[in-house]
Amino acid sequence: MPASVAAHIRIRPRGSRRVLRKIHRWVGLFLMLPLALQGLTGTLLIIIPLLLPGPPHISDTGPQAGAEAIIAASRASAPPAMIPLRYNPATHPGDSALVTYGPPGERHPTSEVFVNPVHPAVIGTYVIPSWLRFLHNLHADLFLLPYGQSATGMMGLLLSGMAITGLILWWRPGVALWKAGKWRRAILISPRARGLRLWREAHVTIGFWLSSMLLFLALSGSVLAFPFARPLFGIHRPAPTGHHGHHMEGARDEQEPGEQGLDTALAALKARMPEARLLLVQMGEHPEQQSFDVVLPAYGANHPATVQYDPQTDVLRISRDPGQQRTGERSFQWLHTLHEARLASPAPVALAWKGAVLVTGMGLVFFSLSGVVMWTLRRRNATQRTAQRGDRGMTPSSSGM
Repeated sequence: MPASVAAHIRIRPRGSRRVLRKIHRWVGLFLMLPLALQGLTGTLLIIIPLLLPGPPHISDTGPQAGAEAIIAASRASAPPAMIPLRYNPATHPGDSALVTYGPPGERHPTSEVFVNPVHPAVIGTYVIPSWLRFLHNLHADLFLLPYGQSATGMMGLLLSGMAITGLILWWRPGVALWKAGKWRRAILISPRARGLRLWREAHVTIGFWLSSMLLFLALSGSVLAFPFARPLFGIHRPAPTGHHGHHMEGARDEQEPGEQGLDTALAALKARMPEARLLLVQMGEHPEQQSFDVVLPAYGANHPATVQYDPQTDVLRISRDPGQQRTGERSFQWLHTLHEARLASPAPVALAWKGAVLVTGMGLVFFSLSGVVMWTLRRRNATQRTAQRGDRGMTPSSSGM
């Protein structure tokens, strides 16, 4: 490397660059623990579902039974005081149907029941671990309720700032190395690096490669966390559904299971929207709470539509039409899908994106660790240098010898 380039790179940062480095360092140290928790929980939320047991396969062949019969069969293995929240039909021959159960009024299931869709009978059950929900809550709000979501949003903004300042700090020496033909030293870790230099090069190099993903996940996490972000994107929480029928029918509805009338509704869906592919059925305590998530060819699996059926008027309507969504709603949906790595298709892109999010979560844990290690090593080295200067400055006359 030319001497001028070496001098350019090794020059001690001054002015605004030095201040920027201090800001980057101290903000990282201050947020070390919560950022490490965010990275660790985000990584686990991707890895753990991949390790959970998959749905059992069946050997029976033939037409599937009705959805009501499948859900009724699953009730034999349902936990006490739980209701069916969601029904996932068998997609391909050999697949089992899935019915999830949870407390009334909740969206998140606590157990899953797998049913043979050809001859309805329970073939397996799975209790969703409570610690999985614990990890999700820890990732979303760090248990700082009622201010956890706002705190998480602020952390996302600070992490975005750290990603940007990290790129700025990399830029000047990195570009100088690139221009000098030493581009590998700008984006790769030197095999001869040891000690503090190894930690610094690993921190800088991995930060360079993950900066774009880190910035996206930090900003999208802030948007998803801040309570005021949804109205800004035109997203409003849906009003509770299905209670008008409950009041009109009185005590008769109290005895109706949530899946009643589901076969009629699905027959209407198949007859009037033959191009729609059923993803799942959302249920509740009463039949009026049923809704169907379907994939329409015009929008694809990443933009499912929601359909509801009114048995009183025999009307099938799209309550959430991807084609009618405003730009803000579409953008928010994309942010949510990408941040949680829930791309449905195409499969190679979905797998690659999930891997990128996974690596970025692991990288965030590493940045927290490496930042603390570098700070500790610098302080130790500074103490040693101060002691050495003190020893050299101590002459026989000054020591009284």
